[in-house]
Amino acid sequence: MNLILLIHIFTTLFMCGLCWFVQIVHYPLFKEISAADFPTYQKKNYATGWITVPVMTIELFSGIWFLYTDYSPLFLVNMVLLVLIWGSTFVFQVPTHIQLIETPTHTLMNKLIRTNWIRTICWTVRALLLGYLVFFATR
Repeated sequence: MNLILLIHIFTTLFMCGLCWFVQIVHYPLFKEISAADFPTYQKKNYATGWITVPVMTIELFSGIWFLYTDYSPLFLVNMVLLVLIWGSTFVFQVPTHIQLIETPTHTLMNKLIRTNWIRTICWTVRALLLGYLVFFATR
């Protein structure tokens, strides 16, 4: 199997699992932190970027590389979902995290949880599509 595809699959599965953890555990726990302590907590939370940014970047570039070198319509759909993930990240998640530093309200926390479903669902569908591509489409 192509090394770039393996890297892409690994990063996608990693991000899918991480996103489910964030969706079900991490973001809901925001509501348990007091409003006075939340800005400090949220700033410390940026350390997550040391994990997510490199993995998401590798996922993006390995996907572009694989799409360019071994095009398939299913992989194109997979990459469109990745574009939606990146779009959601920069349109919803990043701005909401920034707003939460200044105004840590349950309304904003609920918005973060609600809009993160876009990424959670897209990463899950991507993982399933990649599984299909590896196990069925290559036969």
